Order: sequence, then C-alpha cells, then structure tokens
Amino acid sequence: MAAEVNFWGDALVVRSAEYPFRWYDAIGRGVVKYEMSTIALPLDDTTSLPTEWISTLVGASTVAHTDVLGGGILLTAEAADDDGVKLQLGDSAAGENVSFASRYPTYFGVKFQMSEAEQADVLFGFCITDTACLDAVTDGMYFRNVDASEVLYFVLEQDSAESVTAVATLADDTDIHCEFLYTDGSVKVYINNALTATIADSDANFPNDELLRLTVEFLEGEIAAHTCTIKELRFIQIQE
Repeated sequence: MAAEVNFWGDALVVRSAEYPFRWYDAIGRGVVKYEMSTIALPLDDTTSLPTEWISTLVGASTVAHTDVLGGGILLTAEAADDDGVKLQLGDSAAGENVSFASRYPTYFGVKFQMSEAEQADVLFGFCITDTACLDAVTDGMYFRNVDASEVLYFVLEQDSAESVTAVATLADDTDIHCEFLYTDGSVKVYINNALTATIADSDANFPNDELLRLTVEFLEGEIAAHTCTIKELRFIQIQE
C-alpha cells in the first residue's frame, strides 16, 4: 500500500495510490474533515457517551471501545425492537457543516460489521439534524440497511423524496468497507474497493438545499441484543 499527494484547488489531499478514490487526509483552505478515533474516542466519564457527538440512546444501548486490531467502537443495541444508538457529530445546537449546494469535492468512508445483518437497522453518512434519521429524515446522503433485509442501499434524499440504489449485501460478523467520492458532477460509490454505482448530481433528490452533519444510527430489529463494530469512519470535504 502506498499513498500519494494530489492538489485540489488550494488544498492538498493525501490519498491511496492503489485506490485514488480513498482519501486519507487533506489540508489547506476550505477543508472540513473528521476522523473517528477508534482507539481513543473521547467518552464522558459519567455517562460514557461520546463527547464529540450528540447522542440518543434508546433502551439500555451503549457505546464503548472494543478489543479489535486497530481499534473499534462497539455500538450495542439493547434487546427490544428499535432500541439502539443514534449519533450526530457536534452538539444539540450546532453541527451542520457539510454542503452539496456547490460541487465541493467530498470523500466519505466507513468500515464496519454487524453481528446480525438481517435483523438490525444501520445508517452511515450525512443527514440534517434529526434524532431519528432511520425513521423519517428529510434530507441526506447516506448508506442504509433496514431490518428484514441484508441489502445495503445508497440513498440520496431531498425534502423526503429518495433516490435509492442497492450497492451491497451484508453478512453477519463480516467487515464491509463503504465509501463514496463526490467530484466532477457525480457521486461514485465503492464497496470493498469496487465501484458499484455512479449517480449524477442532476438527480432530482440530490441533497443540495440543506446543510448536513455526520450521522450514525444503529437500531435493533428484533427482541435480541445485537452489535455494530465501527473500525473506520472518516469524511473530508473541500469547500472551495
């Protein structure tokens, strides 16, 4: 594996030489970025909730570090339907800082696995501020799976209207690496290093009229306790 440096306007992007769609970091004017620290995510000493995120826990669900090579964040959904963990980066008053109103180059990537792929709900990506994005968010760009199915979808949503593309099939206790890169007027979606979808920003449901924020949700889909382990989570946007 090797990395290379590439210029995007006034920003410097570090990306994979083998998989150029994968961005590791960027510096320069207009760069907005976040990478979850899977080895030392800041947690509140009293509540054990992530201090960088606004957290909504349903039931006795939890967020914790877990023992895994390279580090991991373990989301545990308690044993009741729709119990789980809902996270949005920032705080309850502010946190919307990602925009697709202009053609800002944007990378998003998450690597995760679920203990039960069919009987759980998961969402990773960008949404407006909402404590129940899996239920009825109005605007966003994200990966989503719902219980009773192992199909993972890539979703573009504006004003509650969706464009939905099936991009993968999930499996129990199996890592999946989900990424997208928005450049040159289209979003390219990659699953486990392979291009699986290309969607133009002319799509009627492209979310270009709202500021968005990084969002994670994991909910139980049956009366059982299931887990989701996050091994990587990173986004970079260059707001030129």
